This record gives sequence, C-alpha cells and structure tokens, in this order.
Amino acid sequence: MSTENYFIRQYYKSAAVDNRNDYDFLFDENFVSWRLVQTKELDEYWANFLIENPHLESLFYEAIKQFEAVKLNRGQLSESDKKNLYKTILFNIHRRKRIRFLRKIGAVASVFVITVLLLLFFTYKENTNRNGSLEGEMIIGETLPEKEIYLISGKERVNIAHKSHIGLTGEGKVLVTDSAESTKEFSLAKAKLNKLVVPHGKRISLTLSDGTEVWLNSGTQLDFPSQFTGDSREIYVNGEIFINVAHDSKIPFVVHAQEMNIQVQGTSFNVSAYHDDNIKRVVLVEGKVKVKTADSRTTDLLPNEKLDITENDMTKERVNVSEYISWTKGILEFYETPVSEILKKVGRYYNVQFESNPGIKLNDKTCSGKLFLSNNLDSVMTSVSILSSTIYQRENNIIHISKK
Repeated sequence: MSTENYFIRQYYKSAAVDNRNDYDFLFDENFVSWRLVQTKELDEYWANFLIENPHLESLFYEAIKQFEAVKLNRGQLSESDKKNLYKTILFNIHRRKRIRFLRKIGAVASVFVITVLLLLFFTYKENTNRNGSLEGEMIIGETLPEKEIYLISGKERVNIAHKSHIGLTGEGKVLVTDSAESTKEFSLAKAKLNKLVVPHGKRISLTLSDGTEVWLNSGTQLDFPSQFTGDSREIYVNGEIFINVAHDSKIPFVVHAQEMNIQVQGTSFNVSAYHDDNIKRVVLVEGKVKVKTADSRTTDLLPNEKLDITENDMTKERVNVSEYISWTKGILEFYETPVSEILKKVGRYYNVQFESNPGIKLNDKTCSGKLFLSNNLDSVMTSVSILSSTIYQRENNIIHISKK
C-alpha cells in the first residue's frame, strides 16, 4: 500500500460505522472534508465505504444532495479573512497530527477556503410543527455605536485596545500587549477589586497575578484583585469567560457568576452567565468543579459535562466541549440551534442588537455547523443568510432578515 493511501486510510479510519440506520453524514467531519477536497484516492475510499456499508447508501447520497444544495457566494472574503480561515484550518490539522497526508492536499484545500466563504459547513432544519406561512416575517437588527474596552482601578480609568492581552505582574503592575505586539505598563491602585469591562463587539484576554488565564467574550464584565491574598482566590463575572485556573491545592479558586459560585483548585472551563440570559451555563473541559447556586443547589462537574441552570431547574449532560469554547478561536459552533440564538451570539460578537420577538417564525429554523467569525459583519451575515435560507439586507445601521 502506498504511503499516501496509508495516510488516507488512517485519516478516515473514524468514518467506519456500525449498523446504525440513523447515521448523519453531515455531522461527520471526514465526509465534509471529502466533499470539499475530492481526489481520486478519496473517491475510492468512499466507494469502498459504500461496499462495506450498503445499508447507508440512501443516507449517503441524500447527504451529498443536501451538501451540494448549500450555495456559497464567492468574493466575500477579504485577504485577511482568507488568511485567518486558512490558519484556523491548519491549526485544526496540526492538532489532529495528520500533517504528512494533509500537506499533500494543502494546495487544493487553500482554493476551497475561498469557495467556502465563512461557512466551514452548515445544515439547517425548519420546524414544521407550527401552522402558518413564513411569508412576511422579518427579523430586524441595528448596529450599535462602538465602545471601548476599559479597566477601572481605583479612581483611574484606562482604555484598552480590542484583542489585547493584559498581564498582571504580581507586583501591582499591569502589562498590556495589543494585537500589533506593542506594550504599555501602568500600576494598579490598591483597591480591593479592579473592574474590566468588555463591550459588545470586543474581546480580550487576561492573566491574573497567580498565572490563571482568562478569555473574556463580548459583553462581559470581570472584577478581580490586583493580587490574591488570604485563603481563597475569587473573581466576579457578568457575561462569558473561558478560564484556565492555575493549580494550587491549598488555595481554592472561586468564580462568582450571576448567583452561582464555581469552586476549583486547578482546571479549565467555560462560564456563560449574562444577566439577560435565562440560562446560566458551565462547561467543564478539564479537572473538576463544584457549582453552588444562590438557593443552595449543589452539583459536581466532570470533564465534558455541561450544567444548565435556570430559576427552577438544574440540568447536567455530557457534551462535545468544542461547541462551547470555539469562540476563543474566532469560530461559533452550533448543533440544531435556533436562528434566534445564533443571532444573539453574532449580535454580541459584532455589537448588533436584533429584536427578540419570540413570535417571529423565522426563529423556528435551526442550524448546525461551524461559522468562522471574520472582521467583516456583512460577510458573516451573508453566511448566516445562506445557512438559514433567508435574505439579508443592510441599509446603513439597520439589518433586515426575511424569508426567501
């Protein structure tokens, strides 16, 4: 067997399936990769796949039909977006340790990066349980005035550039590094807590005095001390963060987030606790955490578990954590997610306010897949329009989304 065929077989090894009749090719990354990068060797692989799995033939060809139905608009990506998307693809390739084979198709894949636009892949479903036509339904959004990230320490307020990194030296000083790698240093006040405010449309990362790393999503406020003292390390969150806690078995770390406390010693997890969201969510990547609500409900989380907390309920389940932390890499992942929820996430990311009328039937649509988030709102909204089979129009600051 040739070296190339060996790597093809290794790369697609996970595509072998059992006798399940409900197998969904559109959620198989190997299948999607093949539809994007078709070579003679890969064609032969999937031909053999059908020979070995004849019971999946009808699902296989239906998946191809649905995939080809996704019409993508070329020419929307800027050169910067193309480079960023290609870097993301190469990053994922590297993580899977399949460099030798994928380098052979790298040149072909780069062509498809342009064709794929901002959609890595999406499918959508329309809920048909409700009566009535979608004709005349419309979702309206408005781009809001841009605001700056700022840090309040004592009586001093300092503006900080988008996508900067803030590092606490442990000596009451802060080193800020922006996306151009330029740095500036200033001192923190001796106040008990500092306040970092990240408005919608902006993101930033922070290293606390103990080495704990925090990524702050759009619309997030974080209160933190200049230095941790005493027998606990505590921060306060309103919004969404991904945090990698520096291990210290003697001094527990506590995240206070919208009437729930999350206690750890050293671990990484995502917290989504916006004040205007009905569901507060914790997703554990590594380690172990204990979550306690304001009304004394308590539960432990293990890796790959998600906890949803509402006013009257607490639900825990195993999940694919990448769906909940992909925003740190500039990607949003969805699995049968209503358009309303997608627009809420996109709105926060780009500082756009969409109306939240639950009676709009366009919100009955659900979408699944990965959305690459570029610096261009129009490109992203065009992608959302494609994946949800809607029409996107923008007039200055007003956005209209309507039924095709």
